[in-house]
Amino acid sequence: MRRTCSILLTVILFSSTIAGCTGVREDVEQASDGEANIDLVIPDSDTYQCFEFEGWERCWLTYFPENINLSVKSPIIFELHGWAASSFEMRNYTSITSLADQVGAIVVHPEGLAIPNSGAFGENQESWNAGVCCGDAKAQEINDAGFLIELVENITTTYPVDENRVYFTGWSNGCQMSQRMALEASHLIAAVACTSGYLGFTDNSAYSPIPVMEMHGFLDEIAQYSNSGRLTLFEEDARTIEAVQNGAHENLYDWANYNDCEGFLPDSNQPGAVYSIQSFTSCENGTEVVLLTSHGGGHNLYVNDICDGVPYDFIWTCTGNQGLYDTHQIMWDFMSRFSKEVNEVDA
Repeated sequence: MRRTCSILLTVILFSSTIAGCTGVREDVEQASDGEANIDLVIPDSDTYQCFEFEGWERCWLTYFPENINLSVKSPIIFELHGWAASSFEMRNYTSITSLADQVGAIVVHPEGLAIPNSGAFGENQESWNAGVCCGDAKAQEINDAGFLIELVENITTTYPVDENRVYFTGWSNGCQMSQRMALEASHLIAAVACTSGYLGFTDNSAYSPIPVMEMHGFLDEIAQYSNSGRLTLFEEDARTIEAVQNGAHENLYDWANYNDCEGFLPDSNQPGAVYSIQSFTSCENGTEVVLLTSHGGGHNLYVNDICDGVPYDFIWTCTGNQGLYDTHQIMWDFMSRFSKEVNEVDA
């Protein structure tokens, strides 16, 4: 589908950005009890809204749940697509909008850049600069973290969003980027839960611990459970990242270290026939760090198939879990327990 910009909304949404300000819109009366009086036209969920950031046109889709009450601030989920996917494809793959309708959350699907003739492996395919991966964004050193921070700040001051309940999720390269955002924007994000990707970024100078969950398939052919060593063939920087070298458990321990969790081993282990969960539950700021292992899962842990009928569908498991478990519900159940408003998990 061709990208179209909602010009009027963009002008309204980012007029403050042009002036170098991210203040609250004058037509939104903020209230301390979580309510907002607002006269707002909900944007078309199938129309990209765009603005310019550091010389690039950056776009996203916004979905408002059915029967949303615009007088009450809602939680918001930013869902990041994988490498070579798009915002539309990610939304269709995961069907997160069904969850949004159930829980009353706004969903934003930002889009990574696809740059023709970039010279990168897999050029002209949407990707995120998650540190060691991927594609055009990594090769061109695109400031995706800066774009996403700008997007979060503007959306939360334009729409009736609960700034204490901003959540990030994503798949594959989008999961990597969500974890990078945890390190770079912990002041904005309440929790992260994502699937099939490891943290590929190490600068935690701006980090204050937030809850993190990563779900991974034991049979993942792309980001292998034991390691992602194949990535080092294309990304030399990846050879210095422990999680890339040593896989899902190392990723869990890396986050336990960042979150100053107690103990050398997870203090919670929940075995199961379909998946198991290992957690560090005693961490700084009342946070938790969780690894969910899908025993028979591949790179796609969502319910729906992610098969496009292209040749490489036959070299990885593009089929979904066929309803064995609801990936988004699991991630939402984790994320929604946490808020920036409190340091303890909700009782």
